[in-house]
Amino acid sequence: MMTIWTSGLAPTLDHFNRPDIIVGLGARRDAGADEILALINACLARYGLQPRSVAFCVTHPDKLDHPGILGAASMLGVDLRAADTAAFARHVPNPSAKVARLFGVPAVAEAAAQSYGPLLAEKTASAGATCALARLAYNPSASTAASTLATSSAGP
Repeated sequence: MMTIWTSGLAPTLDHFNRPDIIVGLGARRDAGADEILALINACLARYGLQPRSVAFCVTHPDKLDHPGILGAASMLGVDLRAADTAAFARHVPNPSAKVARLFGVPAVAEAAAQSYGPLLAEKTASAGATCALARLAYNPSASTAASTLATSSAGP
């Protein structure tokens, strides 16, 4: 039996228990933090996830200063990040004609979430906000890939 250690370190249990859920958010100007947090919690609960599993929230760069989104992320105890603008040109499962008309992109919450990994939950909407969930994609570094390749081809 062969064991492969990446970067010379054995993975720890803590490594596997790290938060890995990404919360993609979009919101109208008047959406408050309480509404957005309630939407996040409802989405997480629908998929059997806990708030502690959230790594961070992500939104469109133009929404980074949205008080409701900032407040919800803060109450959740996670950072708010902006997705790369190129992410908003990608295909999403539920494009919105209204969002396209207002922002020139097909969607905010789904596009933001899937910019960090595969969607777990398509967008869910409240009166003033949208939320989508993704799982943070694991991207091994080049050194990990090289060390794995070298170890796997080492022979008996």
